[in-house]
Amino acid sequence: MTDLATQRQGFETLFIRKSGERFPVMIYEAPLLDRVGHHAGWMSAALDVSEQRRMEERSRQQQERLAAAARLASVGEMATLLSHELNQPLAAIASYATGSLNLLDDPDMPPSMIKQALERIAEQAERAGRVIKSVHGLVRRREQAKEPITADLLIESVMPLVRLQARKTGTRLEVQCPKPAPRVLADRTMVEQVLLNLTRNGLQAMDGKVDVTERVLLLRVTQTHERWVRFAVIDRGPGIAPEVAAKLFTPFFTTREEGMGLGLSLCRTVIEQHGGALDFDTAAAADGGGCEFRFTLPVPEPQRPSPALATATDSQPPEEPRS
Repeated sequence: MTDLATQRQGFETLFIRKSGERFPVMIYEAPLLDRVGHHAGWMSAALDVSEQRRMEERSRQQQERLAAAARLASVGEMATLLSHELNQPLAAIASYATGSLNLLDDPDMPPSMIKQALERIAEQAERAGRVIKSVHGLVRRREQAKEPITADLLIESVMPLVRLQARKTGTRLEVQCPKPAPRVLADRTMVEQVLLNLTRNGLQAMDGKVDVTERVLLLRVTQTHERWVRFAVIDRGPGIAPEVAAKLFTPFFTTREEGMGLGLSLCRTVIEQHGGALDFDTAAAADGGGCEFRFTLPVPEPQRPSPALATATDSQPPEEPRS
């Protein structure tokens, strides 16, 4: 026997107008009962949902355009990075090729010299290929599914490189992370690059501007919400001037002569692709001065807030790697 309750839920179908145009309608049916409660028939109502479906389609198209614009922005950033990285090997190839032509014009030049120049061209061409492969892999990793990983593993994975630079600048490192460490859903490689960029900026902000006894870089992890984990990189440098802060995330803006001005812009793009946010606050590091950069990452599933922080301090300078 047909369940009468299910008929009240309605179903969607297509009707045809006199002009031959098809349009969607929602059909709702209800049973007709006689005076003694016996099922005597059906009552139906048809609702034209054409406008609703058109709105849904426009919304879908708008989302697709926004997604396409975001992909285009990411591709533009990658293209800029690629052009910068390829500039050096291509310039070297052009230089070696010009030198080879000059060597060919000299009849007394030994073949070994020309061979050496051609070998250098081959090396630089191979290097350019590695650059392209690296950037291509970076783009492909953005499209891969993100993996659950604990926050302490993300910190530990970048600490060897951070310690090396901290030793060169005479900076003490401190790490604060809840125990047990919260898990996040992230593209590990991309988030590690964000952490490396922010820590490098913090170390450079203090180098030569803060007394060596006051140089401390703090990496802090806190679970701010059941769905979000916050990472913070705090330095004790001179802070960021208001005129610089207004342009800090602008592509190609940099305060360093050797900088490209893409680091923070790419960092923000990576974090936003994870659904999080990246910002900074100079006043937040008032106990000691400096600046705090922080970003959020989602957790793979709802979690309870983690317990109190346990602080680990690198009091001894790390050893330099042996060659």
